Amino acid sequence: MTAVITPLKATEPPPIPTRFGFAFSGDGRWAACLSAVEEDVTVERWDLAPAVPTRRVLNSADPGTPVDRRCGALPLDDGRVLLVRASTGDHGEPAGHGTVLAAEPADTGLRVTRSWHVPSMLTGFLVAGPERIVLLVAVEGDGHSRIWRLTEASPRPEPVLRIPGVLAGGIWMDGGRSLAFDHTEVGRRTNGILVDLAERSWRRVWSVSETTTDRIVAYSTRTGALAVTTTAPGVQQPGAEQIGLRLPGDGTVRFPETLNRSTRPRTPLTFDAGGHGLLVREIHGATARLAVYDPARDLLTPVQAPPGMLWPPVHWADDGRIHLRFAAPNRPPTLATLATVAEPGSPAPDVRYASGHRSEPGRWEDAELVELPGPAGPIETIVYGGADWRLCPRLVLALHGGPLAAWRFEFEPLFQHLAAAGIAVAAPNYRGSTGYGDGHLRPVIGDWGGPDLDDVVHLARAVAAERDRAGLPRPTVLGGSYGAFLALLAACREPELWSGCVALAPFTSASALHGAVPRHVGERVSRLSRCDAPGGRESGRDVLHECAALTAPLLLVHGSRDEVVPVGQSRALKRRLIELGRTEGVDFDYLEVDDDHHGVVQVWPPVLRKAVVRFCLTRNGPQPTTRKGGDKHERFRR
Repeated sequence: MTAVITPLKATEPPPIPTRFGFAFSGDGRWAACLSAVEEDVTVERWDLAPAVPTRRVLNSADPGTPVDRRCGALPLDDGRVLLVRASTGDHGEPAGHGTVLAAEPADTGLRVTRSWHVPSMLTGFLVAGPERIVLLVAVEGDGHSRIWRLTEASPRPEPVLRIPGVLAGGIWMDGGRSLAFDHTEVGRRTNGILVDLAERSWRRVWSVSETTTDRIVAYSTRTGALAVTTTAPGVQQPGAEQIGLRLPGDGTVRFPETLNRSTRPRTPLTFDAGGHGLLVREIHGATARLAVYDPARDLLTPVQAPPGMLWPPVHWADDGRIHLRFAAPNRPPTLATLATVAEPGSPAPDVRYASGHRSEPGRWEDAELVELPGPAGPIETIVYGGADWRLCPRLVLALHGGPLAAWRFEFEPLFQHLAAAGIAVAAPNYRGSTGYGDGHLRPVIGDWGGPDLDDVVHLARAVAAERDRAGLPRPTVLGGSYGAFLALLAACREPELWSGCVALAPFTSASALHGAVPRHVGERVSRLSRCDAPGGRESGRDVLHECAALTAPLLLVHGSRDEVVPVGQSRALKRRLIELGRTEGVDFDYLEVDDDHHGVVQVWPPVLRKAVVRFCLTRNGPQPTTRKGGDKHERFRR
């Protein structure tokens, strides 16, 4: 039976916002973040006091104080918003200093009321404390961090303390005298320190060993309960973090087995207002779930939350409502409010979103989770295109980065653009993906392009056979970073399976990547791939060696400012293809953009997004070696 190929849509989705840099005021009354549509960046502020939180978009009214992606936002207890921004030179390079602005809502959007010049800063973040204390933590050029106090009375920030290393977090431990930070020095793992603002001193308070990553996560000022994490071995899954608790009246950190024994990664988020229950996030495959741990009863109780992804920061208010960042395939990242903590079996919780209403039906393409048969067991897959996604006119098999990563049931802008063009998407979490237990993850360690590639090829064969029977083009394989390496290997191993291949910021082999990145990154590559082991299984998996077998059309993309996977990796592949007699613009397209790794893998530049969508729409199997007339991809040549 031959399927009827319906016309492909030529529409694009509405402008896609991204929200990032969420923060809460010291009293929890307000929340703020930055929102960007392309390069148009604004501040968003929510009033969390009403039963239905209200949101206000604050545009900068002063063209001399632009808001951009480099800013950080912090709401104050009085409703104003602080903005911190590291200055840059004429060409975007760090200038080594920065500015903090205090702004208030106005009829024109956002009115700056005062500013503080920060004489030394590469990057920084703001921390709100009790009694309207506001601190700026600035990372300086020599690898030190400096803490500044901002006061209304002084036009200049007051230097408090300079600490070697980089600070993150910032958790108040008492009534404004001291706070805890995660602290990382060159050559050392992260550990927890306590900064005494009155004494202007610091000391290490949470460090299990020199080889573990140890963090201070949450503290209750009402009870003194403390939550920490460590990568020290315990009852948790290998590679996961243990969650430790220090309870009131007990000076020892303990690791409850009930809290830690799980095949799913768990992360402590925050204590309830009374300091008696700990909110925990659990990654369950492609979705995130919530639970509350009660130390007094040693009981972990799952609670209902909407299907999707949930992240810190989190505020658990006195009235029992939980405010946290949330995203789903049909909802961009936003602030969600869980009005009640509902246990399984009870009615679904009342959830409110940043827009102030419950939903925005029909605006974004939705997705569903399905299990597809794999060679070693079911493979959870996020699919766009409805129940008949396998028989859509065009289909993309999308491979995630990593290798130890996963697709999550969240908002993916590229998938929205593909779906808006009528292209179905299948995003599988093959072996090596996190969130499915150690048995699913571990086979890929030391075997890059092994079990994960077997899963990808297995899925592609099944889909291609079904599409062949319907007379439809075979799928296009698309990947970013490690997923791009895997996509190239798949297109080389079984070239007849694919209508095309899109590789975003790929590397050509683990060995090549190991030799091209800084030492600390190379150590991680070596540890996960074991590429430097004599006779290692990865040693023969080199795209430069295998690309002679590539017949499907290729779109190869890289950022010229990529510091994670240097652009030389794609340039080397381009040279090798030309050596093999392939013609750029005919057999493959090469696009090099002025962006970094994240920008390319997330397909943020509009020219890149349009090129990827157009490629997936128009490429269909092996192309002739010559073409009459002009090349429609000529503009993308470099």
